Amino acid sequence: MFRSMWMRTLPAAALILGGLAAEAKVELAPVFSDNAVLQRDVEVPVWGFADPGESVTVKFADQTKTTTAGDDGKWMVKLSPLAASKENRTLEASGPTNSVNAKNILVGEVWIASGQSNMEMPLWGGGEHYRHRNANGTGKEVADRTNLPLLRFTNMPRQWSTTPSEKEPVKWNQAVPGAELERASATAFFFGRELLKELDVPIGILGAYWGGTRIEPWTPPEGFNSVPEVANIARSVNAKIPGTKTHKEVSDKVIADYSNWLAAYKDAIAKGEQPPQPPAFPAEQKPFGRHQDPTVLYNKMLYGFVPYAVRGAIWYQGESNLGDKMLYKSKMQALLNGWKQVFRNPGLKLYFVQLAPYTYNNGDPTMLPQLREAQQAFADGEKDAGMAIISDAVHNVRDIHPADKEIVGKRLAYLALNRDYGRSDIKADSPRLKSSRVEGNKFILDFDFVESWKAPGNTIPFFEVAGADCEFFPARAEIDGTRLAVSSDKVSEPKSLRYMWNETNEGKLANEAGLVLGSFQIPYNPTFEELLTAYKANSRLVYEYDLKSGSGFGDKTKVNYVVDNSDAIKGRITRITYLAEIVKKDGEKQFVCVSMDPFTTNVRQIGVPVKSSGAAFQTRVQNLNVLSNVSGVRTGRIKEGNIEFWPNNYGGQNKARIPGAANDKYDFGDEKTSPEIGYGSMQIHNFGARQTIFAYNNFSAGGNADIGIGNQPSGNPDWTFSANAKNCEKATLYVFVNEVPRDDTKYLDAVKARVPEAASMRLAYAYDLRSGSGFGDRTRVRYAADNSDLLAGKAKKVGYLMVLTDKSGRENWVYAAMDAFDPNVAKLGVPVKSTGAVFQKKISNLEVKSNTDKVKTGSFAEGNIEFWSSNYAQQNAAGIPGASEQTFDFGDRRTGDDPGYGSMQIHNFTEKQTVFAYNNFSAGASSDVGIGNQPGNQPDWTFSKSLQNCKDAWLYVLVDME
Repeated sequence: MFRSMWMRTLPAAALILGGLAAEAKVELAPVFSDNAVLQRDVEVPVWGFADPGESVTVKFADQTKTTTAGDDGKWMVKLSPLAASKENRTLEASGPTNSVNAKNILVGEVWIASGQSNMEMPLWGGGEHYRHRNANGTGKEVADRTNLPLLRFTNMPRQWSTTPSEKEPVKWNQAVPGAELERASATAFFFGRELLKELDVPIGILGAYWGGTRIEPWTPPEGFNSVPEVANIARSVNAKIPGTKTHKEVSDKVIADYSNWLAAYKDAIAKGEQPPQPPAFPAEQKPFGRHQDPTVLYNKMLYGFVPYAVRGAIWYQGESNLGDKMLYKSKMQALLNGWKQVFRNPGLKLYFVQLAPYTYNNGDPTMLPQLREAQQAFADGEKDAGMAIISDAVHNVRDIHPADKEIVGKRLAYLALNRDYGRSDIKADSPRLKSSRVEGNKFILDFDFVESWKAPGNTIPFFEVAGADCEFFPARAEIDGTRLAVSSDKVSEPKSLRYMWNETNEGKLANEAGLVLGSFQIPYNPTFEELLTAYKANSRLVYEYDLKSGSGFGDKTKVNYVVDNSDAIKGRITRITYLAEIVKKDGEKQFVCVSMDPFTTNVRQIGVPVKSSGAAFQTRVQNLNVLSNVSGVRTGRIKEGNIEFWPNNYGGQNKARIPGAANDKYDFGDEKTSPEIGYGSMQIHNFGARQTIFAYNNFSAGGNADIGIGNQPSGNPDWTFSANAKNCEKATLYVFVNEVPRDDTKYLDAVKARVPEAASMRLAYAYDLRSGSGFGDRTRVRYAADNSDLLAGKAKKVGYLMVLTDKSGRENWVYAAMDAFDPNVAKLGVPVKSTGAVFQKKISNLEVKSNTDKVKTGSFAEGNIEFWSSNYAQQNAAGIPGASEQTFDFGDRRTGDDPGYGSMQIHNFTEKQTVFAYNNFSAGASSDVGIGNQPGNQPDWTFSKSLQNCKDAWLYVLVDME
């Protein structure tokens, strides 16, 4: 009686909870839900959850398996290998008090589909440019006409976790019309559809993908532990997992540190002293905090599938790991090893997609082919991996998501069909380089997986070859059966070769099955002696210099070169090369070779920068090619670097705003300071890698100068104050140039045809106005012709001819001549920071000629110019007569630091008229140009972007010298 009354007074919720606690419930893991597909021909793990010690019975397809839940409440049975079956059957798990089931279960082939956005990209439902489409129709049309209930798929929601999550809901969908199919991975769908068509067995796809993700979050801890090259990642993971050796090491140290601190704390308190601060919490044991961190997507989006029986996985990822280069091979190996282990499938296959062409615009167009090289190396070295090349299926290299996912899915399916399902009649492999040799001036290349070649129009683009100097030139490729013979007239002794070694190159050369040849290279690592021989044979030696001989400088206005051929260089410089060799006293030999586009046309400014040369550069340089035997120096093509060449002292402040440079140390962003004859700097940098390529400082110190290749291991990265020349037995610098003859005929003819009397003047510059994007930091102009180094003395008259041709072919030109407003020819061209050209001033004896009525022609006593590389405002700070305070015209005020928007304007203020204007230099083909006043808006064409209306635009600068 008492007991029954007590029971009746319990709250209803407590009764329910009590009943649940007493009644054990068997559960199937969420992946075993309605419409699932089980893997055929292998043992099939089936698992779930129950109370510890509870008996569980699993029934499927005339099999009955019994087990007992472990202490952790988990249970698992293994079904004996099952034959493929299209029959919808029920999978049941039962315990003493309940049973659960999953209905409509098929048996066939199961694959994982994972990666980033190109795997995630749906048939339909994404943005306009993020959905499948090809000549066969849109993804929507594909989904609407698909009725394949034997093809089934899952799609895990985007989530991440610092710890494994095993009860994430899983929904299996059938490939039938509807929103679920439209949202499905297009690549995975076409892969599965092709398998279904060829195998005629049910196909299941376990989908887990997330756009923009790296490879590390998808990798289990077991994978990182298996690959020594990613040991650092393994440690960061294991330090957070209780029970691992690393976790114990870190924890034991923390315990010791805190125990010692606590003892010291107690001792200080007892003595009445200030107690010590506690040790910091170990960073290694702080949980991961982003979805890009190692293991966190595996924990949440894949762990719930583990250890589902699968045949293998398809993978489309790598864009977010572009900078990894060859390290990506190790990360892919870790991914596969880890998946093999957690899925208990040592034969698990991984078929993946080589990244497609795309304009990454990251400063290095070779980063993509370098990552592809890592992908190829992984495929070549791993028997259970294969790679699908799709560089022919892009159509828009500015879209990182190739629209045609049918070809991607099919090529992945071809790999599986050929390698796993015995379909030798299906060709799956793209051509692959087997061997190479050099015969005469040709590379002879042999390939696997080729019976015959296909090339559109019988042309084969994107091959390049190089000699010992590793300067690459476009090459011809001739088909000889299954071989290719590759050569260039510019390389007589080829040493290296590369194919499709630019991010935007699209595959054109294919085998008989239409599978394209992917990126590859045949590298070559030249010795110093080979480089010296090659450059002496193919370039012009300007200077040879003993880097330890600086004591010969005297006042640093003359360099005692071992060889000085500067007087013999008469042509236009097209390339500058610095080759340095350092022989240390312990016998170690180091070298570096760096070539670049010219940063000056004056050959005397490319050697050691002393006062007499006028060399004073803190400027960007373009298209570097770096070779070195020094570990850590980034070699190969570098789009942009910078040089610091001056005889002055210098400070650490990064006033030139070189990206990544520091203000508190000597590196690649230093500032030239007084005195002009000072410490001296001759440094070449790869600022993108935060790296010194070569440094020579403190010239006059001779045997105690600073000399280094790469960053100094400690101290200042640019070797300032290192005085390490004393450690060198020998240190030599060679300076080479490539040159072409100066031929100004076509430019002078262009002047003579329009202004005959001006052709008697000397050509200072010819400039393609559409090339402004080549400025870099706007400290140097890429003139088509630059004769400023030949024009010694003072300028007395200057003339400017601007010729604009619109897209209909109509030409407008204007010529403006005047007394030279500065005697220095360097300041008469496009005004950039390095020239020091900053003018808002009146000019005298202005003469204007034109073929249009847009400007007033004739002779005028005065005019004014606005020449600067800075920004500017509308205020008439210079008091130019008639100028406005509200619009950009002929009286503007220079503002801000260099470089800025930039202005090169000539005005006839008497007529309140712009003669010509060129602004926003670095915008290239979208710069502002104009003759006369702009109709409406700003008279001086500011913000007009009018150059985009021209198909041709040139500026010629002519001078008369005293």
